[in-house]
Amino acid sequence: MKLWKVTTLACAAALMTASAALAAELDPLSPRVPPADMAAAKADKNPTPVTPDSIEKGKELFTELGCNGCHGDNGTGDGPASAGLEPSPRNFTNPKWQAERTDGELKYTDFKGSSGPDFKSPTAMIANEAMYDDPNDVWDVINYIRSLKK
Repeated sequence: MKLWKVTTLACAAALMTASAALAAELDPLSPRVPPADMAAAKADKNPTPVTPDSIEKGKELFTELGCNGCHGDNGTGDGPASAGLEPSPRNFTNPKWQAERTDGELKYTDFKGSSGPDFKSPTAMIANEAMYDDPNDVWDVINYIRSLKK
């Protein structure tokens, strides 16, 4: 292989690695629920007990609904569709993020999507409410997400 091809491949690999590193979570501790909706979101309590069955159902829905496409099979934000997303998808294993967000906030973001911490810059997190056959299933998905905390 000619030297220019090796150099080009090495540069491309370095750029892809740097891009992945730069596409970090944007302000993971900043709320994604607009201030006007925050009180209602925080008041929305998860009525589904955290049980192995609920977590397993949530994991199945996480995959069926395609959440793992961006968030990854393990919830670390490294799914196959996450490449090039800026900001990167949420890392659900982040214990600081887990402690900061309520279940009601997670439901709000899942149902309404996320426009980022400034509430003006869209992220790739789309509104998913219509994807649920039973809107109460979101609580099982949230119980699964909570189980991912490291």
